[in-house]
Amino acid sequence: MAVKTVNASILVEDMDLYPRANVDAYHVRELAEALEAGATLPAIIADAESKCIIDGFHRRRAAQKTDGLGARVKVEFRSYTNRAEMFEDAMRLNSSHGKGLTRFDKVRALHLASELGIKPDTAAKVLNVTVQRAEGLLIDRVAGDGQILKRTIRHLADSPLTEDQKEANTKLGGMNQGFYIDQVYTIVSSGSVDWENEKVVSALKRLKDVLNACSDLNL
Repeated sequence: MAVKTVNASILVEDMDLYPRANVDAYHVRELAEALEAGATLPAIIADAESKCIIDGFHRRRAAQKTDGLGARVKVEFRSYTNRAEMFEDAMRLNSSHGKGLTRFDKVRALHLASELGIKPDTAAKVLNVTVQRAEGLLIDRVAGDGQILKRTIRHLADSPLTEDQKEANTKLGGMNQGFYIDQVYTIVSSGSVDWENEKVVSALKRLKDVLNACSDLNL
């Protein structure tokens, strides 16, 4: 279909049609800087009827970061028969170019695809993974209540999460637990703690208190 130039504000960011876990603010800044330097970004892909973005969340936000709410963007409007078809195209486009999908993104995409009735083999093919790999990702990363787990607490897969664990899952960066623990140990043991930073000191005190309160520590 023909590409049109429209106001970015008419486009809809529907997160249930977004394969990624979140919109990367750093990538948005990179694209905004590119626009300011005179770069031309590819057209955003959107549904013609609902105006929901299929591919281009970062590009829309970058344009608005550069030119404000009145930003104009190039959009290719496509027609879809249903939301499943829209999401299948979103997976295909997001996995084929631009910022790569993380493992967590792929698990999220597979989970959303299943809820929309997209066949597992179709979703796997669109995401460029084998069916076996897709099945493994879902088994390894989905808790008993259906919440998608980050790598940091994926050992809780198939177990119902407490409210504290659910909140932690939204805050964790996604690295394995040993990485974070080693980082804290290295900072403290090397004498590199910024004792003038009240937030750092407060965080260390909270860590000390929670470790002292843990009766199930097997150390």
